[in-house]
Amino acid sequence: MSEKPTYEELEKRVLELENAELEGRKAEEFLKDEFSRRRILVEQSIVGIVVLDQNGKVYEANKRYADMLGYSMEEVHQLHVWDWDPNFTKEQVLEMARTVNDVGHHFETRHRRKDGTLIDVELSNNGTVYRGQKLIFCVCLDITDRKRAEKEREKLIKELQEALKEINTLRGILPLCSFCKKVRDDKGFWEQVDVYIQKHSQADISHSVCPECGKKHYPDMDIWDD
Repeated sequence: MSEKPTYEELEKRVLELENAELEGRKAEEFLKDEFSRRRILVEQSIVGIVVLDQNGKVYEANKRYADMLGYSMEEVHQLHVWDWDPNFTKEQVLEMARTVNDVGHHFETRHRRKDGTLIDVELSNNGTVYRGQKLIFCVCLDITDRKRAEKEREKLIKELQEALKEINTLRGILPLCSFCKKVRDDKGFWEQVDVYIQKHSQADISHSVCPECGKKHYPDMDIWDD
C-alpha cells in the first residue's frame, strides 16, 4: 500500500499546477496578441496580400488585394489564380504551387480585374506548411502607374534622340549646288532646299519673295522699296 502524500508535497503540487496554469494563460494571451498584431499588419498593409492553397485557390486575402481586383471580400475568396492572371494556365499555376518553396519567387505579371481591365503587378511569393497544408503567401504591388511612367519616359527619350539626330544633321556641312541651290542627301539624291529642311527638321516652310527677287521678277510692283 502506497504512502499518502504529505501536506508539504500536496502544497508543492498545487503550487506547480497553479504556475503551469498561469504560464498557460500567459502563452494564450501572447498568441492572441500576436495573432491580432499580425492581422492588423495584414489588413492595414498598403500592398495586396493573398494566401493561396496548393490548388491555386484563395485561402486568405486582405481588403487591399480585393480592392486591387475590384472584388468584394466574399467574392475574392471564391477565386483561383487563373481567374485573374492571364499569363499562366491552370496547369502552370498548379505546377508553380507544387514546386514553390520558402525561398519563393519575385517577378512581374499582370492581373485581370473584375471589370476586365488589366493592371501591372510586382509579385513576391513563398511556400510554407500550415497545419499540414501547403500554402503560398503572395505580396502584390500595383505598379501600373510606374509602368506607364516608364513607357512615357522611354517615348520622351526616343523623341529627344530623334530631335538631336535631326539637329546634328542640319548642323553638318550640306552639299549645295552652286547653280540651282539643291541639296544632296545622304543617299546621293538632290532635293530642293525647302524639301530637304522639311524632311530633316520640324520646321514648316512658308514661301515668300525677297525684295531683291521681287524687283527682278515683278519690276512693275511698287512694294519692294518698303
